[in-house]
Amino acid sequence: MRNPKILATGIIGTVALTMALSACGVGGSGGNSNDSQKKVDADAPLKGSLTFQTWSLKNPTFTPYFTSLINTFQKDHPGTKINWVDQPGANYADKVVSQVTSGSLPDVVNLPPDIAYSVAKTGGLLDLKKNVPTLDSTYVSSGLKAYTYSNVQGTYAFPWYLGADMNYWNGAMLERDGLDTKKLPTSLDELTAQAKVMHDKSGGKDRLMSRMPWLNDIVQSGTPLTNKDQTKFVFNTPAAAAMLDKYRAAYKSGYLPSTVLTTAYMGNNAAFLKQEVAWTTGQGNGIQQAQQTNPTLAKEMIPSPSIGTPILNVQGISVSSKSKNLSLALAFAKFVTDNQNQVNFVKLAQGFLPGTVAAAHDPAYSKSDGTPQGDAAVISYQDLQTAVNYQPPVWTQDMTTILNQQFALAISGKETSKKALDNIVNKANQLLSD
Repeated sequence: MRNPKILATGIIGTVALTMALSACGVGGSGGNSNDSQKKVDADAPLKGSLTFQTWSLKNPTFTPYFTSLINTFQKDHPGTKINWVDQPGANYADKVVSQVTSGSLPDVVNLPPDIAYSVAKTGGLLDLKKNVPTLDSTYVSSGLKAYTYSNVQGTYAFPWYLGADMNYWNGAMLERDGLDTKKLPTSLDELTAQAKVMHDKSGGKDRLMSRMPWLNDIVQSGTPLTNKDQTKFVFNTPAAAAMLDKYRAAYKSGYLPSTVLTTAYMGNNAAFLKQEVAWTTGQGNGIQQAQQTNPTLAKEMIPSPSIGTPILNVQGISVSSKSKNLSLALAFAKFVTDNQNQVNFVKLAQGFLPGTVAAAHDPAYSKSDGTPQGDAAVISYQDLQTAVNYQPPVWTQDMTTILNQQFALAISGKETSKKALDNIVNKANQLLSD
């Protein structure tokens, strides 16, 4: 039920991106210029032109929105010209590398947190914290934190459209197997306990769990992923191993599908939509999406808050520190991400939420209409306030591949949990230092 684009950030991997930028003479641990710390003249007259770049949003759904958005800004600010370009979904990080190294990064650009981190390290993005006094009071803190990095001073994007994982349960399956829909699991221990009840009651035909653990599960165990300056991964701890042990025990007992460790497994969302499992995670429009493919299931779906701290999915709008028209670029970026424009945008990007504090007063997010769909919308916005982007900006796709392989070995019992974590940390640190 998640939008794959918002999760598929850093197509070539952040470390690879940073290395590419450094090799071209525009990188380094702290950037090679103070451009990011420029102070923009907020009183300068707005005139001239700029380029605005989005990522995979030029289509029949969004094109009319951006056309109207730009026309409104230009009408409100005579003498300005906004040139909109949109990049395809694939190889976006490659495109950003090319733009940064050639000095052609657009003035205002849509970036996910990991790509923004790599560009910010080069000094290529404007520090919004320094230039927008109302930043913290205007935008949700979870979104701002995703663009605030431990080893780069500043904040480097306006949170634009966001999602926070929450839970959906198949109420009919729960009741059929003797589980109380008013007492849904709120921890991994409760989840596995109820998975046992469902498995035993159904004779192994029904399952509650089908999701493999990931970085968020490590953090939920109380384990930090990296040291403070993010130069080394350190999550091979006893607490993380104990978390993996719980998944191994659940798998051995048959509480997870036997295919969950294979590449043939399509994921817990697909299994949930087929009513093969009774639990999945998703965003606030999960019930509406299910109605399109399985209306019978949609009627049985019960939303609830995330187990533990929710996963944050976020896209942002950044300003190039190299822009020749910084005043206009900053003003337009603020316009794109103001509350009304964000609210209008997420009406089209269904399931996502505006990254503004003011949206909390919108009845669509602050008060349920009494339906499960209304409950889900409110839960989703509440989860957003505490959600975390668990993936460190230095984490790469190669590291994810290693993690998945080692987790599969640990959960299948072919390797101890501690050994699997040691292997992941050692190989990830090698990639980090290469």
